[in-house]
Amino acid sequence: MRELAGPLWGRMVRVIPAFFEREGALTPHVLLAERARVIEALREDAVFALDTAMRLAHGFGFLSSGDVQVYLTTSEPLVGLASAGLIAAKRHPDTVLVRPWAGPDRLLACIVEELPPHHVVEGGFRVVTDDRLRRELIGAVGARADLFALLERACGS
Repeated sequence: MRELAGPLWGRMVRVIPAFFEREGALTPHVLLAERARVIEALREDAVFALDTAMRLAHGFGFLSSGDVQVYLTTSEPLVGLASAGLIAAKRHPDTVLVRPWAGPDRLLACIVEELPPHHVVEGGFRVVTDDRLRRELIGAVGARADLFALLERACGS
């Protein structure tokens, strides 16, 4: 694999992983509405992470699930989403970030004291920086040269 990935492999193995699910209190909720509506409702409160950040920043993702991953500094937006009927009020018991099994689409909200480094993309969405996205990808799926290459191409590296 190292030979096939070439210089990409060297860049990838130097990335220090960031583990989204360990950054704060992970709070999963089942989506009751289309993911686009949930994302729009979180525009002012969230910094989007992982696959959701990739999709918002670059137009495509690297995970097959329909989950939405966000960082929040308080759980208040979750109460608002539940009141609006966009997510289930009750926490979902499945906290596995990258599931090899089928399941409902979820909002995976990580409640943190301080939001991670981010920037604003088209549409006014705050997403983690490209460097942070690299770290989150490696933290979520490990040394996957195929997905890392996809991210590198999208970021123009």
